[in-house]
Amino acid sequence: MTELEYVIGHGGFTPKRLLKQISRRGFGASILGSLAGAAASRLKGEPLERETGAEFTIAIIPDPQFLAESCPDSSGGYYAAMMRWIVANQHILLKSSGAPFDANIKAVVGVGDCVNLTTGTNEYRNAQSAWTILDTNGIAFTTPPGNHDYAGGPSVRSNLGAQFATGYFSASNRSSVYGYGMDLGGGDKAYWVGSYDSTGANTAVKFVISGVGLLILAMDFFAGTNAWSWAYEVMLAHPDCECYITTHAWLTANGTHFQRTDTYGPNIYSMAASPYSNSAAEAWGTLGVNTWSNLYGVFSGHDLMGSQNAEPSGTPTPPWFWHHVPVISESARGQNVHQLFVNSQQLDAGCGMPASQASGAGQIASVFLLSRRPALGLIEGRMISTQTGNWFGPRSASYPGGTSWSTNETLLFSVPFRGHHHERMPEPA
Repeated sequence: MTELEYVIGHGGFTPKRLLKQISRRGFGASILGSLAGAAASRLKGEPLERETGAEFTIAIIPDPQFLAESCPDSSGGYYAAMMRWIVANQHILLKSSGAPFDANIKAVVGVGDCVNLTTGTNEYRNAQSAWTILDTNGIAFTTPPGNHDYAGGPSVRSNLGAQFATGYFSASNRSSVYGYGMDLGGGDKAYWVGSYDSTGANTAVKFVISGVGLLILAMDFFAGTNAWSWAYEVMLAHPDCECYITTHAWLTANGTHFQRTDTYGPNIYSMAASPYSNSAAEAWGTLGVNTWSNLYGVFSGHDLMGSQNAEPSGTPTPPWFWHHVPVISESARGQNVHQLFVNSQQLDAGCGMPASQASGAGQIASVFLLSRRPALGLIEGRMISTQTGNWFGPRSASYPGGTSWSTNETLLFSVPFRGHHHERMPEPA
């Protein structure tokens, strides 16, 4: 019995009617399309080392929309500076969890809203100039679109901004950058896997870092049912990889799954119900992402904290600029899925304010560092403002009156994580 047969037979993700829908599109065509050369050569993946490798870090970019628009001005200077910080600090020593170790930043993952407005040319120019810094320095990246990357809003998928539809972030352009494999140094590689269609709205890339295979699925804003079906089949085609999803809206600033009726949920954008769009709660529970046996993490941004927050008052988890929310998968493996919300756009919006650890003002152009430590069996999280060099902390009980940033490196979490090849899925009865 195959994993697909087992999952379907036990109430898993993809009922046969959805498999028929995606089959009519043609799985090979939807993944590969006109990109067949590079993608086809890597569809089944490379054999992976099982030995424990070196520590490495994935840098996650919270919604950088105001860096493109007006922080510090229309030139995008801090956007580019943030990417230059990543390049310059690729081997920064991280010291807050015992013996220092090399961060070894190998890849960058965005969570969408690369721009604030698609009108005019300066914002996409600023975004492209910033992300290109990574390309030219051999640091692979992937990012999905957010609602602000749509021209006229996401109620119609054809409103996807030109830079994701046909430009710099499109599938054809990003696949050409990856080619037949990007050399990340130290024997590590990054490969283009494919896309749901010709746009950059739903794409898949694979990293092989320290002998670990990482499949990163960048998913559209409240993605449609067929896109999720495509993503599921890509995961099944890479059983050797840990699967991670990056999408613009998944967790709220309170650390809960987005519902359709939340303040910044699908309904507020006039997005039709499934199959056109699915909230995080619908994707997780109704479509069955909670049964994906290889899924180990979901990254997102989008939501705001404070009076505009999507959650009603009285929710147990206070809103904050980041949340790490592990949840146990309902797959046969029963693995932990590490959900991460990261968004500091409200700090970027106050770009001109003097830096203050008390108020948070000036703590702009932030980057979240998610470090994998195979020898210790840990993953760790840290977050830094690349402009001030201050490190984000846990939510202050008296924020904004209390101090929530530090000049000293701050470890936000360090949790056990052994990885895909150290867990075995039980044989179904």
